Amino acid sequence: MDTNLFRFGRHLAGLRKKYNWAQDKLALESGLARSYLSGVERGKRNISLRNICILADTLGLPPHELLAFDSSHGMASDTGPSAAAPCDPYPSLNRAMQKLSDRDQAWMADLVRTLSLRLGHGVLRDE
Repeated sequence: MDTNLFRFGRHLAGLRKKYNWAQDKLALESGLARSYLSGVERGKRNISLRNICILADTLGLPPHELLAFDSSHGMASDTGPSAAAPCDPYPSLNRAMQKLSDRDQAWMADLVRTLSLRLGHGVLRDE
């Protein structure tokens, strides 16, 4: 049966694969259970607006992108800037960093630079 839940799930799976996210990684980064994501992608589980927003944030997409599925194919066509790959590979880490004060963020950046140098990964530069 080709329901909206099924089409949404197929669209979510397509976006996840398009941006090279494993289901396990998406579950870990979003805080949602992998079994729940699997059920959503197969059209077997209902999804709340809250969870749509969590998944969109984790994937680095606007929430409407997850709802932009074509009723006949499950994937909407690429429409420009929103079709670009997300820039942040670790959205949960980024969210945690944003909660820190400016001073603590600077301290963490210095720590990462120092560890990078000591581990032989070269110099990280601010862009």
